[in-house]
Amino acid sequence: MSARAFVSIAALVATALPAGAQTWRTIDASRQARDTGAIATHIDYAAGKLDVRPATGPALYHATLRYDADQTDPVTRFDSASRVLSLGVHLRSMHISSGNHENDAGSMLAELNSAVPMDLSLDLGAVEADLQLGGLRLTDLSLRSGAADVTAHFNQPNHGTLRTMTLQVGAAQVKLMDVANAGVSRIVAEVGAGSLSIDLGGTLARDVDITATLAMGGLTLNVSPDEGVFVDERSFLGGFEKNGFTKKADGWYSANYDAATHHVRVHLHAFVGGMTLTGLQK
Repeated sequence: MSARAFVSIAALVATALPAGAQTWRTIDASRQARDTGAIATHIDYAAGKLDVRPATGPALYHATLRYDADQTDPVTRFDSASRVLSLGVHLRSMHISSGNHENDAGSMLAELNSAVPMDLSLDLGAVEADLQLGGLRLTDLSLRSGAADVTAHFNQPNHGTLRTMTLQVGAAQVKLMDVANAGVSRIVAEVGAGSLSIDLGGTLARDVDITATLAMGGLTLNVSPDEGVFVDERSFLGGFEKNGFTKKADGWYSANYDAATHHVRVHLHAFVGGMTLTGLQK
């Protein structure tokens, strides 16, 4: 049993509903962690409520999904050969029923092992997501969001070395809190018509390079007043407020840049969207 995914149906209830309504089912799935070798985890979730957090037990993962059996199929699969974990739901069609009742949205809780090095990617649609990522052992993080409302927290230090954080924000609202605790050294962000907020709160252990491409959306970047900030700006109608910055040949420098122990370097490409910097003043 330890060599296979253990999937138990905690509740498999089909409620008698009128024709054209939804049939809700719940599945509870987990797998034992046989080792601490690195894995890739893909979470693909189209609509509903998503919660991700570190697991409290030794399991590689534990997932609870509530889904519409008329339109979707649950995905809880670990490929031991490729070491890829796939979680989420598979849509049978592009149509998703809508309604005002709380039962008209599915949900997923995913708990991930904090001892396993993990390349984590999330592909989210019309999702309300709360991502508790602090305490995991992330090596890379990719977040792609369509019309999602996402808050990601790093309230604990990342147990691994996070090389790159890649963020693609469509018409979504995405907030990342205490990102300094992630230990990330490179952030690549693309914002369409939505908004992205990156709070570099926590303890910054190294310099951070941020490449931000803004179409019509906006980026809010909160940094500690102890960090020096450099901005290399390439903008059309967008840009950022330059009060407190000095222009030099290669870009804009905060007043404390030379004296700062750590630096945040931003390469900004803004068409109509703009960047707002906060937290610079003590």
